[in-house]
Amino acid sequence: MKTLHFNDLSLDIKHSIIRFIDRPTDLKNLCLGSKELRNITTPILYRSIHLFVGGPQDLRLSAFLGAGNPGIPHVRELFLRLEKMVIQDKHRQYHSDDSSEEEEVEESAAIPARQAQFTVRLLLDFLPRDILDVFSWQNWEPLSVDNFLLLCKKQQNLRVLEIGPMDRPLAPVLEKHPDVFDKMTELNSVDVYPDTLDRLKASQRLLQAKPDIEHLCISTGFEYSNEDPDDLHDSSIRPGLISRTLFSHMQPFDSCKPFHLKNVDLDTVELRYATDTWLKVIKFSVLEKMEIRNCAGANVLFAQLSKPHHRPPKLRSLRWMDDDKSEPHALEAFEGLLESLSGVETLHVYVNRMRSLPKVGLILLHKKTLTSLSIHSQQSRDAIHTYSEEDYNRLCTECSQLRQLSIMFPKTTVEHAAPSPEFLAFRSHTLKLHNLRTLNIRRWPSTRESFIGSFTRIIPTLRLYEHQLQRMTQHIFELSDMDAMENDYGLGNRSHLSVVCWGGNGKTRHDSNDKFKLKQIPFVRGWKLDPFGEKSMLAVQTIWRMVQFVEPESDILNHSLYDMHDVHQGFGL
Repeated sequence: MKTLHFNDLSLDIKHSIIRFIDRPTDLKNLCLGSKELRNITTPILYRSIHLFVGGPQDLRLSAFLGAGNPGIPHVRELFLRLEKMVIQDKHRQYHSDDSSEEEEVEESAAIPARQAQFTVRLLLDFLPRDILDVFSWQNWEPLSVDNFLLLCKKQQNLRVLEIGPMDRPLAPVLEKHPDVFDKMTELNSVDVYPDTLDRLKASQRLLQAKPDIEHLCISTGFEYSNEDPDDLHDSSIRPGLISRTLFSHMQPFDSCKPFHLKNVDLDTVELRYATDTWLKVIKFSVLEKMEIRNCAGANVLFAQLSKPHHRPPKLRSLRWMDDDKSEPHALEAFEGLLESLSGVETLHVYVNRMRSLPKVGLILLHKKTLTSLSIHSQQSRDAIHTYSEEDYNRLCTECSQLRQLSIMFPKTTVEHAAPSPEFLAFRSHTLKLHNLRTLNIRRWPSTRESFIGSFTRIIPTLRLYEHQLQRMTQHIFELSDMDAMENDYGLGNRSHLSVVCWGGNGKTRHDSNDKFKLKQIPFVRGWKLDPFGEKSMLAVQTIWRMVQFVEPESDILNHSLYDMHDVHQGFGL
């Protein structure tokens, strides 16, 4: 029988295989293989483009936008980020007694931002018309209103549109171009980040022009801006400035036609009086995904959604992040909603100042469908809640479909040869999750001052700590592979587990007595070669932005309480 090679496969099968390759370097190498592979791979390689603009790399954009680049017609998603760098002038010296020193530094720091706007203009001018599905200015620096208007006119097939910070008022410009949103016929997702009255009015014009959108994200940032009206949120008397401005075209709310959304994200929006406003402008009963972040009075919304006439039976993704100590019954209301639902696939809970964790019994109601689970709750910085060993064992035994897990493990230390018995028990129970791809252990293993002090003069403390984490991660990978071979699951010679990450998203203290904070430290599978040419698995540290190219099912690492807050404070996502 003739051996079948890759080149013997049909074009459709080759395309189906290459479609599962995520790493850009691998796709680039395939483009160099043959003309046929280049024709198949180029649309996949150029579909999503991430660029840093405003720096020296802008000089290379001429080659990217040139007529000889075959990938330009295949660009569908364009994500831009400002390359923050201060341009230094070697002929200019700053002195501490110079009153204009601070203004000079700010002016030099603004040069990359102005250059970035020019670069964005070039991109929009040279890209073919109506090819983009997504355009995102991710750095949350002000975007030029002229560039935004050009984007809306040239890329009328956009599926996602954001209204974020602008360099000047946007609402008056939209009044001069009333039909700019009407021509965007494919638009079905709107993300608005209002922190001024002007941006509220601009967002309202977009929502009025697109009543049939499927996804709506509203993230307010008035607490970080100069505008902070007293009647910002809803009250028992009347709707607040946010709701009565965003949905002014729908008043009176009692007789309006609500948005039929599949996905809704609300951040920093008070929901105590949601019954009179939000529940009337949005039909929550048809939702498939819902994310609530830092919304005071979220317990009122959860209680209403637990009732039959508001309950979303098709809800598959539920995320709740909160840091409000004034809502002691919010967790009980959330548990009531969780009990009323069925078939939830993604459940993320990140709450502070709460008395306990969500009950395991309520999570197990969704054991047949749950694939992504993230649980974090703490009452104070030193009082972090952890499930009991019995509850965690039930969770791992019954939720057999879990592919991503982020949870708080018991305390342990990195300096001992063996971790604590409680940590070992949790690690053993985790092996029962045969489909697990990504594991996030949110609690940092602690250290003793004597352990740190004895090495600070030899090597940096952080490097030593990372080495110990690598050793613990290596053991987790090895145990998982051994269990997979013994119980005949996984990929034949190893388990599905590809990513083990320590810590939460953002900077967190790895020890209550330590002065420094750490970001997430993810480890992925690598290989090492011994002197005899034998290959073996090695846990390799990487950065979390690169994990997506190793394991696509790792987005659980990106969700935390601080993701959306960082938008308004300029840290980005």
